This record gives sequence, structure tokens and C-alpha cells, in this order.
Amino acid sequence: MQTLCESCQHLREVVTPKRSRFLMCLLSQTDPRWSKYPPQPVRNCAGYQRQSPTDSETDRS
Repeated sequence: MQTLCESCQHLREVVTPKRSRFLMCLLSQTDPRWSKYPPQPVRNCAGYQRQSPTDSETDRS
């Protein structure tokens, strides 16, 4: 499944103890227009911003 969320700087990956994986949109914390856990896959998003190379190297949890 391809989704824009995977490469967005506003992503926070949430993994439960049972290994379920959810993609949280951090824009939802400051703007009610964004869903906290958008239905996947996301193909278009006005808030999308590609991760910088340093973002992809840091732990997002």
C-alpha cells in the first residue's frame, strides 16, 4: 500500500504492544481540519510536506 503519509514530515508512527501500526497526523494537534488517524492510503493531502533527509533518520515514536 502506497500512502503519502509514509514520507510526510507530519507523520508519527504509533505501534501498539500487539504490533498494530497506526499513522498519526501531527497536524491534527493544532488544526481541526486534519484527521488524527487518516484513512489509508492517502493519495492527496494539502498538508503534505516531504520529510527532509534528517527527519527520516530520527526516531518518530
